[in-house]
Amino acid sequence: MSLLKQLLLSVTVAIVFILSGTLVFSIDGARQYLNTQLQAQSENAASSLALSLTQPANQDEITRELLIAALFDSGQFREIGLKGTDGQVLVERRASAVTGEGMAPAWFSRLLPLATPTATRQVSDGWKQVGELTVTSDDLSARDSLWRSSTRVFLLVVGAGLLWALFAILLIRWLKRALKYEITEQVQLIAEGGQSTPLSPRTQVAELAQASRMIRSVRERVRATAHEQSARIESLHLEVNQDSVTGLANRKYFLNELLRVLKGSADSPAQGGHVLLFRQRDLMGVNATMPHNEVDQWLYSVGQGVKRAMGGFPGMQAQLARLNGSDFVLLMPDAIGPDATRLVQQVRQVLDVLRIRMADGHLCRWGLSLTDFTPDCDVSTVLTRLDHGLMRAESAGHDDVEYISYADNSHGKRVVDTGEAAWRGLLADALLKDRLELSVHSADYGNGDNAGKRHEASLALRDGDAGLLSGYLFMPAAVRLGLSADCDLRAIELGLAWLDKHNGDLVIKVSLPSLLQPHFLPEMQRRLSGLLTHPEQMRRLLLEIDAHGLVAYGAEVQEFCQQVAAAGARTGLRRLAQQPDALMHLHLAPLAYVKLGGDVVTSVLHSPGARKLAVAIVETAIELGMKVYVDDIPDDDTRLVLQGYGGLPKIEL
Repeated sequence: MSLLKQLLLSVTVAIVFILSGTLVFSIDGARQYLNTQLQAQSENAASSLALSLTQPANQDEITRELLIAALFDSGQFREIGLKGTDGQVLVERRASAVTGEGMAPAWFSRLLPLATPTATRQVSDGWKQVGELTVTSDDLSARDSLWRSSTRVFLLVVGAGLLWALFAILLIRWLKRALKYEITEQVQLIAEGGQSTPLSPRTQVAELAQASRMIRSVRERVRATAHEQSARIESLHLEVNQDSVTGLANRKYFLNELLRVLKGSADSPAQGGHVLLFRQRDLMGVNATMPHNEVDQWLYSVGQGVKRAMGGFPGMQAQLARLNGSDFVLLMPDAIGPDATRLVQQVRQVLDVLRIRMADGHLCRWGLSLTDFTPDCDVSTVLTRLDHGLMRAESAGHDDVEYISYADNSHGKRVVDTGEAAWRGLLADALLKDRLELSVHSADYGNGDNAGKRHEASLALRDGDAGLLSGYLFMPAAVRLGLSADCDLRAIELGLAWLDKHNGDLVIKVSLPSLLQPHFLPEMQRRLSGLLTHPEQMRRLLLEIDAHGLVAYGAEVQEFCQQVAAAGARTGLRRLAQQPDALMHLHLAPLAYVKLGGDVVTSVLHSPGARKLAVAIVETAIELGMKVYVDDIPDDDTRLVLQGYGGLPKIEL
């Protein structure tokens, strides 16, 4: 409550107390006065009547009755009686009680009762005692008089209270107008930076003159420094929220934006969407190759190139930020799966164009990780999935986007997937209209007999003007929707068609979830034994499965390998180093080769554990008659170590 209201309230309470006291004391004073008058009336009447009855001429009974009746008929007495010395009533006059008599209401009479005094006098005949006279006054007229007096005083008090209330209301309004003019509007001018028209220096309230002059002085000082403060605030804002090298938003700004998107606000409800994290894996090598200022300029061009790619998707409201030296992140709020992957595909193309050649002759590498999120997620789980996807991408050694779905992540609960309906429509349309195709590249290992004869294929989706979508982007959605088996079967068909027109071996990767669908193996067998296939073509077909399947789905993987071998094709195992438990099951499946890569290969020079694991994998595979292929070789020293291992010719690099 404001100080003004407290002051008025206290004064109002005091006035109410004074008026109430005045009303109570006035009514009580009138009541006491009337009681005194009634007592005096009874005493005087009793004395006069007793004196008259004592006269010798008034000693007979008739005269006594006439005198008493004459006094009673005056209407001022309730009861007049004369009793003899023996207690017998000689003469008595008494008024009957009449309900509702008089103008004063009954509740008023009960609330403020008046006394009905009784006066007594002795009546004698000379020296002889005749009896005792009693006179009781009637309070009817006194009650009416008290009622009229109380009513007038009450109306006077209420009128005074209403006048004070009106005065208090007008006083508050006047003081508010004065405070608004003298204080509020001048402070508002300070808040607006002095842009409004200044008020007149004339002061309406003398008590506020000093405060008004001080506020005007402060306003002038604030206006004098406003431009300087604005410049400093803008500079601090850029420093806090912007990366100094690329001009992009920094980590703090991105985390705040992601939190805002996840939690929502009154103006913007919580949203789902996607986040892309891409890392320059060879930034140290780039720094060793180029001067520092050129590296900064190159990073700036990376940010500008990605922003130009974002310009093709104006409705997505994507935001690009730089988390640290090598990590960039792209936030795509409210973006459904296909739209997000189209933008990711454009970003990937930009990054491929901007790759630079390092001192060892290799192009620098990017690692990309994509995840979706819903309002049920929190910032830490989203970043954890992105880091996990980036680790998978780096361990796999490819430049494709590693997709980690929230629905498939053990940290989250199953929710309505972001863009699931859009993914279903896109994949179903691609299967129906044959818009799936193979992206084939050479994957030679070594300079032996296989040189120039080995190719690896990955499934891609032709998405209109957006170009090709990599299988790393849409296969997680296909797995979630139960369409991975149809996609892998289509990849096998395309692979057989490719082998019919080209020379060399072709490796096609098959996803583990496809093996769990009951129609996959029969349909695969039907395609591998079709009329268009022949033995020479089948010997050049290799279907590759992840090593995790040998541990998690041993029976299904064994059945898959046996059917492939029965058809004349071969089966390979990838990512064996990332799943060493598969070594215990390696003898159960007829595999043609295993693939060794990732951290085991990159750490073989410096880690005894990595060397021993590589030796165990190689010796086990060779003992089972399988070839060992090695990829992700970081440098020539590692290549020499692997080539010199035991002189074993079946390690193909």
